[in-house]
Amino acid sequence: MRITAFLDDVRDRARTRIASPGDYVRKVRQDPRYAIYDILPIVTDPVLRDRLAALIAARRPRTPGFAPSLEARAWCRMLETDGITPAMPPIDAGIVADLRRYFEETPCHDPFRPHLGRFRADAPPSPESNMGYFGVEQILKAPHVLDLFNNPLVLETAELFLGCKPLLDNIGCWWSFGDRPAAKGTQRHHRDLDSLRGFKLFFYLTDVDEDGGPHVFIKGSQRSTLLSTGRALSDEEVRNAFGTAGEVTMTGPAGTWFMGDTYGVHKGALPRRGRRLLLTAQYNINRTPHAPRRPVLDRNAGGYDPFVNQIYVAA
Repeated sequence: MRITAFLDDVRDRARTRIASPGDYVRKVRQDPRYAIYDILPIVTDPVLRDRLAALIAARRPRTPGFAPSLEARAWCRMLETDGITPAMPPIDAGIVADLRRYFEETPCHDPFRPHLGRFRADAPPSPESNMGYFGVEQILKAPHVLDLFNNPLVLETAELFLGCKPLLDNIGCWWSFGDRPAAKGTQRHHRDLDSLRGFKLFFYLTDVDEDGGPHVFIKGSQRSTLLSTGRALSDEEVRNAFGTAGEVTMTGPAGTWFMGDTYGVHKGALPRRGRRLLLTAQYNINRTPHAPRRPVLDRNAGGYDPFVNQIYVAA
């Protein structure tokens, strides 16, 4: 019975992305990024995920003479054990102001309601829209973004965590609107099934208190097989599985930043009031389909590491 239940579970997980073996082969031929991405719902054991990631890392470049700082070593240990770092002191207020001004003036969109078109964050056209997202090209045009994503200490942490240079992947920026009746999408607890191994970098571009839509993370859940599913999880399910002692609520003024292994159970809480603006980037061992297939920027004006930035910046 146990073997039958296990096989049924594997089949159900596979169906979240793979309709059939033939469908999988066709997708991979068209876009090799799906080769790993589509099997990730099946690979839920953290130890197995790490071993597979290590096989990839062994074939990837490393920084010559790599000598990570004490800060990077400490952050990597936190990601390994807790799955999340503490909130870091805010970045320069001028950088935050520049980014906030840009994203306030740039129209966003609701990908789940494309008929609404683009809209400003201060005038969402529907109360059904909980979030307003920006496209990759819009994000890359924002001031300071690539400098923030190429913070040397973050890249050191990523190389320690992965065992090789990381791939900057799956960048994002979106508004979360308060005064909505129910949480939707990533505002509910979930795991990110994007990469065998990786973590996300988060920047708050607005003040975020407990009512402002904070990131909520369950410490240690990135090393657990409990609730290893790609579906949204209720708060009750999460409390029953993990209790409340390990729940961390990340608050802080605009400019606050932190890193988290989002294979761990987490959510971006629905703001009770106001609007939250969040900027994120993921540092992965494998490419995901969430980024463009070809670089958006045609020249490496900032002199960024060409391997790390290859998804977004042409060599």
